[in-house]
Amino acid sequence: MANIGMQGMKYALLVTEGEGAETTYQTAKEFIGAISASITPNSAEASLYGDDKLMEYSSSFQNATVSLSAADDNDEVFADLLGRKKETSTGRYRSNINDVAPYVGFGYIVSKMVNGQTKYRAQFFPKMKFKVFVPEASTKGENLEFKTITVEGMTMPSKYGDWESHIDLDSLTAAQEELNKYFTEPLSDPNTPKGD
Repeated sequence: MANIGMQGMKYALLVTEGEGAETTYQTAKEFIGAISASITPNSAEASLYGDDKLMEYSSSFQNATVSLSAADDNDEVFADLLGRKKETSTGRYRSNINDVAPYVGFGYIVSKMVNGQTKYRAQFFPKMKFKVFVPEASTKGENLEFKTITVEGMTMPSKYGDWESHIDLDSLTAAQEELNKYFTEPLSDPNTPKGD
């Protein structure tokens, strides 16, 4: 199995997730220009040594850092993701010390090659926040150079303990439909029996 592509990044603001309330999202929006995504889980670890050797080891998930590379720093998208404001009179976007990045659901499609066949993975993170960033810039030299953006987010467990979910499917269309369902039919309590 090898990943051979990535596309279709989407996000939606997390609306409700409180005790006794079903998880809901606003309408999903596109995050245009996906280039790459790197996921780094962070764990709390403990080791117990005795008799000059390791006797017990424990590790538990805490959060994961999501590093995304994209072709464009779309102001409208990052106003959503970082809590920035747009002045209606001037059209200026403002980054303020009081901005609060909202929790969002986030996902994308990964193309994979499995036994010579292309598969498509709908990958979803139910609860995350993005960090403030400023795009790089440099003067034009003899050769043209594209500058892309890299933005980091922190994904954390949802109210049910899930920090990531995915499903592999045979077609891109099916994967796109499944990714959309993550936003419209959010992950529910795994301990609640499903109806027939």
